[in-house]
Amino acid sequence: MGSAVKKQIVSMLGAKGGVGCSSLIALVSLALAIKNKYKIGVLDGIPFNQSMLFSYLPTTSPAHSLIQLKPYQEHLSSNIIEKYFASTENITYIPSISNNDQISSIDEIINLISKISSFFDFLLIDLSSFPFDQHSKILEISNNRSILTSLDHSSLIALKKTERRLNDYHFDVKTFNLISNQTHQNQILTKDTQSLSNGFSYLGMIPFFGENLSMDLLEKKQLQPHAEKSINIILESIIPKKTDQLTESLANNYSIKTSPEESNKISIHQIHELHQKLLEHLRKSGHLKESQKEGYFQKETLEPHAKEVLNNLIHEMKILSREVRQQLVSETINLAFGLGLLEQLLQDNLITEIMANGPHQIYVETKGKLQKSDVQFLDDQQLRTSIERILSPIGRRLDESQPYVDGRLLDGSRVNAVIPPVSLNGPILTIRKFSKKKLTVTDLINFGSLTQEAADFLGACVLARKNIVVSGGTGSGKTTLLNILSNFIPSNERIITIEDSAELQLAQDHVVRLESRPANLEGKGHISIRDLVINALRMRPDRIVVGECRGGEALDMLQAMNTGHDGSMTTAHANTSRDVISRLETMCLFAGVDLPLKAVREQISRAVELVVQQTRLPEGKRSITQISEIQGMEGDVIIIQDIFVYDKEKGLIRQPFIPSFIKSLNAVGYQWPGTK
Repeated sequence: MGSAVKKQIVSMLGAKGGVGCSSLIALVSLALAIKNKYKIGVLDGIPFNQSMLFSYLPTTSPAHSLIQLKPYQEHLSSNIIEKYFASTENITYIPSISNNDQISSIDEIINLISKISSFFDFLLIDLSSFPFDQHSKILEISNNRSILTSLDHSSLIALKKTERRLNDYHFDVKTFNLISNQTHQNQILTKDTQSLSNGFSYLGMIPFFGENLSMDLLEKKQLQPHAEKSINIILESIIPKKTDQLTESLANNYSIKTSPEESNKISIHQIHELHQKLLEHLRKSGHLKESQKEGYFQKETLEPHAKEVLNNLIHEMKILSREVRQQLVSETINLAFGLGLLEQLLQDNLITEIMANGPHQIYVETKGKLQKSDVQFLDDQQLRTSIERILSPIGRRLDESQPYVDGRLLDGSRVNAVIPPVSLNGPILTIRKFSKKKLTVTDLINFGSLTQEAADFLGACVLARKNIVVSGGTGSGKTTLLNILSNFIPSNERIITIEDSAELQLAQDHVVRLESRPANLEGKGHISIRDLVINALRMRPDRIVVGECRGGEALDMLQAMNTGHDGSMTTAHANTSRDVISRLETMCLFAGVDLPLKAVREQISRAVELVVQQTRLPEGKRSITQISEIQGMEGDVIIIQDIFVYDKEKGLIRQPFIPSFIKSLNAVGYQWPGTK
């Protein structure tokens, strides 16, 4: 074996097929093993019986594949490697898979590559033989990377595409060696062809030696004089001249990882500076003539060009770490065309709520618990820009005459924003995220928020067209529960949903969605929830679902429930099932109709049949804590009876009380436990 060196993973990728990637890897492997006496592993991405690379090497057919080492990866040894893969002339050929192997994840291959590399001085990888979607992860763990091309026009065009693809993956292409392979005597690297590959570090040209050079080397144990000089160009890039220079060499030229400390050096000021340079470039080039806010709508058309500009700007910053480059590009793109620094919080599926108390103090809710985020905006204006980009697509405005607003994201997530002079902390933004996955009753049962017994009962109530009010505190999950209950509505019914900000996501086809509208700058054009409820009665609804009753619309909703629109649903803020009755009474009085309190209570007792109380518990869990029936009135008092009550240890417990409307539930196939 040659002198001790730090183990290296060497990846070679052809810009396109036919540029001689396999033959050159075989030649380099033989040169390292025979001439320099190093122990070489050669990794192939396809089964050996389909491999051109295998045909160039002297090794015998391997008995196994790399992925078959998975059961032994924690206890790998030289004996296992030798047993699984035959070695000849210091070269071990390793196919990553055989014809019958199944790989569940590229990470399985990556882990094994990292493990086996320690058993060789050099592990050479024919990256062109691996699937396209595996290239970036293999390149990440490689500390020597080369791109091969020929000098014909199609290869150079493919080379440019390869460069763009690597930039898209946020690699610094300057850390890639460029080798023009299989060149003939009449071919030269002109200025025109060289301009296609300016980003790479040009290593040199390898002539076309003929098909039998590998066999000649194997037989004569030495390179032919005309080949030695060219191959030495590659060998010198792979073998450090001094062992103690290797670490510095890799750090300067092939750095692909970054420490946590390096990641933390990225500041909002760097991102802001890149953002300003990007916008300046886009405006000068004519790609962006509109304002930043309007540019938000051009993200799909502007983003590819913007990424190319950013990659060039980051090249000038001499940042080699792929992770840092990726973070800078991603966050700058978000700032230019998205919702800025909020994007990373919105993409985190564990975060359910985002609360920006000004630009420098952002809290998030994760698993029901509040915690302060490390994310900060540069100033008030950056946060205002993000707020405006949220509101613009839905036609809402926020200014000194209207300093607070409700809105929604395109996925339905609820948004509230407040600005000075009402807010003393600067712009305030609250986003209640909607899960990307539509939750079902089964999910609530799995979360422990509901029992199967209670779920069957609620489903029967919806089918039997019982009028339901979902009550609960802020952030308790009322809208989510309403959405889940609405899934029980038969698909042959016409449903009209009415909301301040459209959040409900019903699964049925025949759904009409209505959304209220604030007044315009002249103070005209305001359309309230109450207006929409009244209008919905003329739209031949089978069911009306109101996202939330907050005012006088409660009276119109009750009248709709009492006049042939059974099975309607809504939500209201209240702490208990009993409290929701008082809330409905108060909201009905907001309607401005001079009704006696007893008449209002009679409306409630006749309209609402079921109250479902949703609560956010102290530990952050959201759960249904009461399911109660409104039975009618005794004198001036509305009678309410609990059907299910939450117990901390056992969950929802069915009470001995049998609902008075049980016969209507029997008609839809539901049987109350213990009855016939």
